[in-house]
Amino acid sequence: MDNKVKILVLFYSFTGSTAKLAKYVAEGAREIDDVEVSVKQIPELLPPEFFNSKPELKKVRESFAHIPIATLEDMTSSDGVAFGTPVHFGSFASQWKQFIDQLSPVFVKGTMVGKPAALFASSGSTHGGEEAALISMIIPLLNLGMIPIGVPYPIQGAGSDFDAGSPYGAVYVSGHKGDKAITEGDIKIARILGKRLAAMAKIIRHGCDNLPQCSFLSAPYE
Repeated sequence: MDNKVKILVLFYSFTGSTAKLAKYVAEGAREIDDVEVSVKQIPELLPPEFFNSKPELKKVRESFAHIPIATLEDMTSSDGVAFGTPVHFGSFASQWKQFIDQLSPVFVKGTMVGKPAALFASSGSTHGGEEAALISMIIPLLNLGMIPIGVPYPIQGAGSDFDAGSPYGAVYVSGHKGDKAITEGDIKIARILGKRLAAMAKIIRHGCDNLPQCSFLSAPYE
């Protein structure tokens, strides 16, 4: 029997910025013992012709093309999921929403009920909608019964000036041309987010083994 906790870092990336952030979320999750982490990307909806007409963008996307495309089974078989998106016009990407919109059967069965979820996003500018996107992503996840895991500011550590991330998740402001390097603060918060997600998933899966009262996390209330 495999007792490892399975964490999925699931993201959509348009220019590669969200893919960069996903790497560090996964690194944080791997800091927890007996956790198996997989990183996968959400399928693209735009046709190949769109990217063929933009050589620079196509080249950037080739840098993360090796990351496998996710299926719904990847998500439902995980004990916890970190969801990532670029900010598109102040909200999450339509590719992310289309993936989530396939989950009606999962919703009906309650497959994701009681599983923790973490969020991360990349944006072109500060105050470009990253917090709005993260908060909006929480809504369908709550409908699925998932438990959102954030990054409270005190968790960042003593002396932190709170200049990275947000309480709602990890953030990377990459610039409108994607030319701003990811900062040490961005990396730190992404790792903390991944570690908190993995720790909570482990607590829920194994910490409740001998605690019958934990059954309310995934079973009907009685």
